[in-house]
Amino acid sequence: MEVPLHPVPPTVGFVGLGMMGSRMASRLARAGIPVVVTNRSASKTASVVAAGARAVARPRDVGKAVGSGVVFTMLSDARAFDAAVFGRSGLAGGLLAGSLVVDLSTVRPEESRGFAERLAKHGIHFVDAPVGGSIDAAESGSLIFYVGGDPAHVERVRPLLGHLGHELHHLGPVGQGSAMKLVNNLLTLGNLALLAEALAFGERLGVDRPKLLELLGRGGGRSVMLERKRSQLLDRRYEPQFRLALARKDLLLVERSGRTVQASTRLGREVRRLLDEAIRDGHAEEDFSVILEAALARGGPRPPAASVPPP
Repeated sequence: MEVPLHPVPPTVGFVGLGMMGSRMASRLARAGIPVVVTNRSASKTASVVAAGARAVARPRDVGKAVGSGVVFTMLSDARAFDAAVFGRSGLAGGLLAGSLVVDLSTVRPEESRGFAERLAKHGIHFVDAPVGGSIDAAESGSLIFYVGGDPAHVERVRPLLGHLGHELHHLGPVGQGSAMKLVNNLLTLGNLALLAEALAFGERLGVDRPKLLELLGRGGGRSVMLERKRSQLLDRRYEPQFRLALARKDLLLVERSGRTVQASTRLGREVRRLLDEAIRDGHAEEDFSVILEAALARGGPRPPAASVPPP
């Protein structure tokens, strides 16, 4: 469903300026929207301030600046959200009744529902709207939003999300956006892990990587991940679009939510073990496509390349 652009409220808050949050907040500021931001590491506010935002010291200060308006949060996990929103200098302490917190983070559905219940005690509304897409999509404004919340609250934030993405999918009440994000990441990470294993397997059989990537891209195994990660897998350069440590965190969330609803996530657990191996080898801050290195390292020394038979 397309996200149309509409008039927006006068002041918007943004808490959490990591690789994704900084780009999203900057887009809002460059669109001429007054944006007030904060981040645990103040140094990360510089690029957003350069785009036109105003930085403040604490989440509570963001809340005071926004009043009964809209605040986005883009944080690493539920613990970070809890500290930023409900801590001593938290957002909830500055917001007024009737305000709306839109959480863009990846957390469990049950965590999103818990946040909504706690904020409701302060008269603050809540929408979970985790994103599909990584840094390039955040920069270009082509993110996908998986959204859970009251329809009136979703419509309230729709104009702002229209500056950040081209699709908004309202999936139901609070928690359903987070549910869809975990489903998406389970399949995305599983797809890439199997691709990494296939490449490692093919190389041990003596097929070179460029040919493997070319022919896999033409057959039944072709995928979005193969196309997006082709150059990184070919060159073994893993500039982060989605950090491996965060990918592992998301798979742990999948496992925990799977236990809650008694759903099997057996293959997801195996993918997470591959990520664990890559993290133990020092790749936590690289792009999650670095799991190719863990796949290549499995099984002992690599055999010599197969000889080419004479014509």
